[in-house]
Amino acid sequence: MKLSLQIFAKKEDLSYFLVLVLRHNKANAVIFEESGGTVKIINQASENFQDSIETATDEQLLNVVDKTISKAESVLPGNVETQKTIFGLKENWIEDSKIKKEYLGKLKKISEELGLVPVGFLITTEAVAHFLAKEEGAPVSAVLAEIDKDYVSVSLIRAGKIIEVKSAKLEGSTTQTVDTLLKYFEDVEVLPSRVIIFNGEKDLTQEFIGHTWSKTLPFLHLPQISNLEQGFDAKAVLSGAASEMGFQILGETPKGTTSKITEKNTKESLSVEKTSTEISEDLPEEPFGFVKDRDVAKNIQQKTEAVEENMAVSNIIDEIPDQQQVIEERKPLSTNANEVLLGAISILPKLFKVLKNSFSKLPIISSISIPKGNKFIAIPALFLILFLLLLSVYLFGRNATVTLSLEGKKVSEEKDVVFSTSSSTDASKNIIAAEFVDVTENGSTTTNATGKKNIGTAAKGTVTIFNQNLSSINIPANSTITSSNNLKFIIDKSITVASASAKDQFSPTNPGTTNVTVTAADIGTNYNLPSNTKFSFSDSSIAAKNDNPFSGGTKKSITVVSKDDVAKLESDLIKNLEEKARNDVSKKASGDRVILPVFVSETLGKKDFDKKEGDETSKVTLKADVSYKSITYNKSDLISFAKTILQIQDSLIFDESRIATNAKNIKVKSGSEAGTTLEISGFLLPKIDEANLAKQISGKNITTAQNILTNISQISNANINISPNIPLFPKTLPTAGKIKFSINSNE
Repeated sequence: MKLSLQIFAKKEDLSYFLVLVLRHNKANAVIFEESGGTVKIINQASENFQDSIETATDEQLLNVVDKTISKAESVLPGNVETQKTIFGLKENWIEDSKIKKEYLGKLKKISEELGLVPVGFLITTEAVAHFLAKEEGAPVSAVLAEIDKDYVSVSLIRAGKIIEVKSAKLEGSTTQTVDTLLKYFEDVEVLPSRVIIFNGEKDLTQEFIGHTWSKTLPFLHLPQISNLEQGFDAKAVLSGAASEMGFQILGETPKGTTSKITEKNTKESLSVEKTSTEISEDLPEEPFGFVKDRDVAKNIQQKTEAVEENMAVSNIIDEIPDQQQVIEERKPLSTNANEVLLGAISILPKLFKVLKNSFSKLPIISSISIPKGNKFIAIPALFLILFLLLLSVYLFGRNATVTLSLEGKKVSEEKDVVFSTSSSTDASKNIIAAEFVDVTENGSTTTNATGKKNIGTAAKGTVTIFNQNLSSINIPANSTITSSNNLKFIIDKSITVASASAKDQFSPTNPGTTNVTVTAADIGTNYNLPSNTKFSFSDSSIAAKNDNPFSGGTKKSITVVSKDDVAKLESDLIKNLEEKARNDVSKKASGDRVILPVFVSETLGKKDFDKKEGDETSKVTLKADVSYKSITYNKSDLISFAKTILQIQDSLIFDESRIATNAKNIKVKSGSEAGTTLEISGFLLPKIDEANLAKQISGKNITTAQNILTNISQISNANINISPNIPLFPKTLPTAGKIKFSINSNE
């Protein structure tokens, strides 16, 4: 029996409405579907104005609105277009509850060109305030900051009503613009301690939380910050429109009375005829009371189809024969031993088949088959065959791998070695055959300038020179005089100072005097001497002083390129390019050749500094080519050389895979030779007689074999793996010929 679900197939008449919200920088369009007094959002879209809606031409306005509506209508059936339109408008477009004349003309043109039928309008900020009250269950008091791309509008909301609105172009930061606008609100004793950000693009919460509000703003305490989600304005207008039109938003439970918007198919007015409206205090079941892209009737239909599918499955199960149905209730355990035995016997052919596939390489298996007669007669034969099979594998089919870990003995030796490009390897002469490989790398490096330099101007002034001699004297230019505080000054030009003359009986001489300009011997403000400073000459009969203070001396310290900075750049560049040079050299080393880990020479080519030594700067950069010369040699030559100088005993072997070299004090002797002190290190391992060891551990159990092996000098560990591992049989090693060794060495 199937449940009839035709009751859900009833179709309702569908009507589609458009909510068009026009903001300063963008247009938002929301398509909602009405069926049986219930509405739900179908789709929404937005489009930005190139500058703003206020500066857009009629053509630009039409173009943006048309694109927005087309995007939103893209999900509708091909033969359906929205015409009935509710507008969400800016506060400054409305005056005395009517649309201003200049904006009414724009809306009429939009309606005519795009075939829209105006139903009514709502002020977007008022719709947001009402929707917030509806969401929170009580009228809201807050500062609503609407942020567009380059425009800010701030609304003061008290008890759900818009008290005042201030707008301005965005200047500086968003928070500072809002802060400034709040200062212009009139007759506000206390601002609400809540700021709601209405942006629609990004979350500005953290920016507002981090803002320090002006002390003149009358906040009682630091305001709480919240951010409305994208599309909140359109949802708010839809909620208001649905309430006015007496529709229920899908997910809401209506309360109280409803009111209607009278539709007026006229181009003369877009006003709304309202009756009283009571906002439902119940919160919606889903966010904002909207269900986007989901059809409840479709969900019910899907559930119905699921019920039918389950019923169909039930009918199929009923048709399955009794012996094939799965019975969930457990049967009681059989007490009949024959039934248990027969059940076990029925498994044997499958078990034998698995074993046969596993050991099919053995010739004896291919000729074995399960007799089709009495199952009781087959049991002993099967077990006998199985035992013989396992025994043959145990005796002849097993292999063992023994992994030995050897303790290497490290040895090293230093020798003065010559790498020669013209001779073959000769350990007796400490010569290793080699090749020189050159590569050139280009690069740059930058460092901080560390040099210090004082710059400034020298102080200048005029002194009066006094001559006590009875004859005139000549003082050449660049002569030095010394102040009373031991500062040196240079006389600017040559002068002649007249001789002293008789004055009276009490002062037999009157010194000759001459004025001359002087310049400080060094820079600095300390040379700006006060007036009446005394100066001396090397000739004690001559003196000087200044009637006026010296001036013009200045001094400051600057950062310049030093000699050490230049040297550091050159050293850094060589080091920075070494790794790249090694990689490039390694590409030239083919076959068994090895590169010496150090370079024979590293030479800077043409150097290009962006600043010269002594130039003022904070950083200096060097670009240059660096030539690297390296040595390559055959690894076999090095191994042969190492074996000779390390003097390896016959009982030991040299671990060729772990040889290491370290070259010191490399010097190029000629174009074909380079000398160095070469340290060669490696590991010596004991010689392992694998055949003898295999005989010693053959037939031994694993523990005994491991003890035999680890008792040998320098064997630190022995790991034994036997394959296949046959249960119940003794864990002993196979014959010597079936034992393989693997050698690992440890430092």
